[in-house]
Amino acid sequence: MRRLILLLTLVLVAGGLAACRRNTSSPSGEAGTLGLFDWARQADAIIVRLDSRAEQESPADALNSLPPCTIWGDGRVVWTTRNPATGEDVLEARIDEATLRAFIENIISRGFYTWQDELVPPALENPMAETITVSLYGDVRTVRRYSTWPQNSFSRILDDCRHLSDTPVRVLPRAGWISAYPIDPDPSLPGWTWPAHAPFTLRELAASNEARWLEGDLAAAVWQSARENGSGLQVFERDGQAFEVAIVVPGYSRDAGPAPPAES
Repeated sequence: MRRLILLLTLVLVAGGLAACRRNTSSPSGEAGTLGLFDWARQADAIIVRLDSRAEQESPADALNSLPPCTIWGDGRVVWTTRNPATGEDVLEARIDEATLRAFIENIISRGFYTWQDELVPPALENPMAETITVSLYGDVRTVRRYSTWPQNSFSRILDDCRHLSDTPVRVLPRAGWISAYPIDPDPSLPGWTWPAHAPFTLRELAASNEARWLEGDLAAAVWQSARENGSGLQVFERDGQAFEVAIVVPGYSRDAGPAPPAES
């Protein structure tokens, strides 16, 4: 019942906002004075997320890939962009409540709470599933579609999300959860050798079927390699065995567990 009330309320808000935009020249940020919705302010609360994932991915690819744009309750925004020189850049910024409210109002006014999932994927070998998630009043709604969004809304909302701040900083984590998966070497793909001074070997890591926490330059190198090479990342042990290596970083990756407690 609570979810139904929320849906009906936000549908009415969407209609009201659309009517306001047709009849006034006020900027969308001023519509926040309506005060008709609210969100959690915690730093770990995801308020808006736009995601895009292939239906079929290797375990390493799934862990290395990042949502195109995410906004947390404290106003932190993280998004990805394509850079011809470096592959994928990950950027981060902070926005104020008025900017976030205007962005959410824009999503609602496009009809978000009336959209339905696309249940049948297109006839492609490996279709991409796109999702938009919004969390208001503690109620989380996700819409999942493969190809067609009303008024091309996924691309437009994503573009807006990537331009909420004009003072971003580039993200280069130096710690994260590392996992490894043995593969056949592919000479056509880029690769590098796992250093002998690393705190564990990739063979040990893969055999454990668990991720291990890694800090320092080596963790940054894994992150950067995943951004530069995408699904083509392979790392070699000194005996020539190849591995796909993944890094999951709290606060940036999907479903990342917290860092281990600091040793006292």
